[in-house]
Amino acid sequence: MTKISKIYLYILVAVVCLWQLPWLFNFLTATPEERPFILYSSAIKDFAIRKNESGKTVYVDLNGNTYSKHQYDLLLPEYFARQLAADKSLPDTLFGQPVDLKLLTDENLTLRIKPETVFGPYIPLYQMFESQSGNVDLEMPPDVFRLDDTKMEFINKADNTLNAEKSADFTNELKKVGFEFPVVDVAGNVSEKKKYDNGYLFTDSEGCLFNVKMEQGRPVVRKIELPNGVVPTHCFVTEFIGRHSLGVFFDAAGQFYVITQPYNKIVKTELPPVDLGKGDFFVMGNMFTWTVRVTDEEKITWYAIDANNFSLLKKYYIPLSDSHLGGLSFLKNGWVRVNWK
Repeated sequence: MTKISKIYLYILVAVVCLWQLPWLFNFLTATPEERPFILYSSAIKDFAIRKNESGKTVYVDLNGNTYSKHQYDLLLPEYFARQLAADKSLPDTLFGQPVDLKLLTDENLTLRIKPETVFGPYIPLYQMFESQSGNVDLEMPPDVFRLDDTKMEFINKADNTLNAEKSADFTNELKKVGFEFPVVDVAGNVSEKKKYDNGYLFTDSEGCLFNVKMEQGRPVVRKIELPNGVVPTHCFVTEFIGRHSLGVFFDAAGQFYVITQPYNKIVKTELPPVDLGKGDFFVMGNMFTWTVRVTDEEKITWYAIDANNFSLLKKYYIPLSDSHLGGLSFLKNGWVRVNWK
């Protein structure tokens, strides 16, 4: 019996070793995958690419033209305005519009959305900043708020007591403009390290969208008119220095929309649908264009869209190599996956 058990054990060890040999080979021979840095250049109406080749940084466009570092900066003056100003080569006008260092830097924006940001766990307690304090810097509020099926409640941080008056004020103001509890989605930026506060975006049980702020200690709630048939599913408040937008959102189909300021107009971008659960969504924009990078399991895609009407200007993608190494891999649910590679 002992002899038979040893035979089974040896067979099992041999099988496991055979399974894991491909993984070991790929692990020992794996090389880092270089991913280029790409931005859309309005100067050449093409993507400007910075990448590494044989240990050297090279600057090219999609047509194969090569550039020096300074020429590359000149292709993207909106992004490299500080360097160009230091070199005394920052232009006075761009595409017929007068510009300076402050304007260019103030108009730049970044937005990154990861799957864990949307689908990860969170604590449903939020902080409502004073949007019109008159102070240069925002201050952390003395309370937090939460939402249940019928109301909005503010809890004092110091003693964990309910601020009944403030809770009633905000709840009544929400109901006054047509908000239907319970809330479905809440979006806001809880850091005080920002230039100003745009409050929160609430989606109610009817699929309607609202902007909720606090001004001079009082609730300010505005319903945002949505195009027919559009229902936000994932909202994000934007507080870019240029103040051209209140926020962005995706609908159930993955279409990307921008809420423009100052009239809270909803503009549908010409980006194809995006699945936020499959990878990163990254925006790096300026006063003329936005470069949008969408990463999924198979490829990285760059889109250039117009910063004014959000029409699609150009698209480029590169496929990703299979990142799964051969052999056994253990999943979080306890199952074992065999990767034949």
